[in-house]
Amino acid sequence: MMRVYSETEGTVKSLEAVVDKALADGKAKCLMIMACDDNGYTKESIDDFLLRLPVSVFGGVFPLVFHGRVPLSKGSVVISMEEEARVDFIPGMSRSDMDFEEVLDEMVQDDDQLQTLMILVDGLSSRIGAFIDALYAVFGLEINYIGGGAGSLSLQQKPCIITNEGLKQDGAVVAALTARSGIGVSHGWTTVSGPYKVTESRGNVIETLDWRPAFEVYREVVEAHSGTKFISRPFFDIAQSYPFGIAKMGTERVVRDPITLDGDRNLICVGEVPVGDYVDILHGQPKTLIEAAGLALTKARRDLPESVRPGLGLIMDCASRMLFLDDAFEDELVAMVPEETLFAGACSLGEIANSGKDYLEFYNKTAVVGFLEDA
Repeated sequence: MMRVYSETEGTVKSLEAVVDKALADGKAKCLMIMACDDNGYTKESIDDFLLRLPVSVFGGVFPLVFHGRVPLSKGSVVISMEEEARVDFIPGMSRSDMDFEEVLDEMVQDDDQLQTLMILVDGLSSRIGAFIDALYAVFGLEINYIGGGAGSLSLQQKPCIITNEGLKQDGAVVAALTARSGIGVSHGWTTVSGPYKVTESRGNVIETLDWRPAFEVYREVVEAHSGTKFISRPFFDIAQSYPFGIAKMGTERVVRDPITLDGDRNLICVGEVPVGDYVDILHGQPKTLIEAAGLALTKARRDLPESVRPGLGLIMDCASRMLFLDDAFEDELVAMVPEETLFAGACSLGEIANSGKDYLEFYNKTAVVGFLEDA
């Protein structure tokens, strides 16, 4: 059984109160906490509370969180689970010397009951792609994955991962569940120009496309299509409408969000863009994005085994979709969240999911919907 609680004050005291409510009946063995960045939590303010929790906890700090169709820009959502999930924290998500496969191998148990991994990462770490590849190598596609990137729209990296050891930065938390699940992924962005070959890159920094400075190529296409000059507006104000799409065999493109410039030639993205990949420059309309969000819900229902009764709907919807849609974001929530259904979620800095059973990715600007089994 899973239950959802929320509070809107955004203080550590109000979070303690709602957690006490979630633990009151003594049945909860694990908590997931999604908190708003505007709460202003710091290690100094919240670590003592997290260290005292009597059950396993995992979660993150996000620009926006949801309780059903209600978006919260301040406060927290707490999900109580009667299942005792195994929770592990993985540090060093930007360290070039970190062997993620070795770390994850230590998590693997001889437990054929594992069905779902819930994963939250620091969305501004530079080696998320390598971590996702390691997850696939160690756990494969016999299970489902759902999660996303925590962090702030200020794009300043700071502690944002919630664990029993306190608030953490540049890491990931993984919760292993025996609950079965259904996952749906869709984005609704379409190609404006491309493909371009990524000829030089460093992790999440694109240096050249077709051997030309990456920003030079990107600027030519975006300014021509939008009729707006980058010199006249902040970079992200324009770039949020023009993500990259990485070509994938037999499926829709994986979206990468350019968020800022590195100098005057390179583009910094949320997530890695490897050398040799081919990317398109994409654009979208509110109508196509909202339709895609509804399709993610349909896919999640379809992916759930017929014998499974859904107990919780979980959303990871990219924060840059919220910014792009503006007032229409409310329509996206309606498309993703059925009425009178137990749902919770967050606006994330990147999304983690496997679409169907064929691949596992770290997405940007994408809507992810999951259903977890009512145990």
